[in-house]
Amino acid sequence: MPISNQHKIGLLCDILKNQADEHYMTDDEASQITRLLQSLNNDPSVDQSVKQIIGEITEQHQLNHEPFLQENVEQWLTGMNQITFDSNTGHSPGNNYK
Repeated sequence: MPISNQHKIGLLCDILKNQADEHYMTDDEASQITRLLQSLNNDPSVDQSVKQIIGEITEQHQLNHEPFLQENVEQWLTGMNQITFDSNTGHSPGNNYK
């Protein structure tokens, strides 16, 4: 059964937060990030504001397979949590990272 966009965003947030906290990203995590970004970006029902953040993450991910900078991750998580929280009846996509 496919997972919803809300769950995909939550999973993406969890992976980003985890790798930022640990300053380490496995090959499997990098692959999972790639798959999530592609799936969300290709879905026409995903909010354009979320797609803008996904574009920023994708650009950084393609340029550098090292863990993302903590400040970038915090900015992306805050942005996605705010957008999805506001547009989805008050439910955050994952843990609220601030």
